[in-house]
Amino acid sequence: MNSRISFDALQFGALWLIGTAALSLSAVRRQTYILPTLGPTAAVHLSLVARLPQQPSSGISKVLAELERHHPSHHYYPSDTVHVTIRNFDDMKDVDRPELIARLRHCIGSLRPFGLTGRGLGVSPNSVFLQLFPEDDSLWELRQQLIRSTQDLSRARKSTAGPGLFRDLLFRRAAFANLIRFSGPLSGSFIRAIARHRTTSFGRFAVEALELVQTDRLFSAAGTTIMDRMPLGR
Repeated sequence: MNSRISFDALQFGALWLIGTAALSLSAVRRQTYILPTLGPTAAVHLSLVARLPQQPSSGISKVLAELERHHPSHHYYPSDTVHVTIRNFDDMKDVDRPELIARLRHCIGSLRPFGLTGRGLGVSPNSVFLQLFPEDDSLWELRQQLIRSTQDLSRARKSTAGPGLFRDLLFRRAAFANLIRFSGPLSGSFIRAIARHRTTSFGRFAVEALELVQTDRLFSAAGTTIMDRMPLGR
């Protein structure tokens, strides 16, 4: 196991401890989760994403079908919407869109495709996600290049300290794809069912193109518009 994979594993381990502690407390308190609004009126998020290729052999669909059969109240992402957020551009929604797209295309076209290995499920305070491990430094280099090529367009404010800051920093560095969004009550049996797949292998995913999308929180078909599709270089 190389140093980057080891670091990613430590990140996901920390996120699992933070997430399961929060969810166990929610289950004890009988908290009811409400799905965010979806559709065109809620499409206020601008993101660069990589859709994961649909691979029946990965086993993701089988695991999700089993979870949904026993716990149907939650939102299960359709397979064609499962994606990795490469970078969020909500702080650039008001900038000149052609200028942003031109910079992104130049940056993305200069970098090679990369592979992600899916291994294990993780949890956040409101979702279940697939843990993804980059095969090399390509994703890290891509994210750094994107920051450098667009930083003068950003109007982001500095993050303020808070109880969720450490968790948010971990998520920004990690590669993951949301699979389930919580809705209704959360049971201890559901958390245990997810835990049984902490180390399940879900195969390899090749990323050859990225999409700039305007979307809602659930990446719904009705609320998602593809602004541009950008192939990675060869």
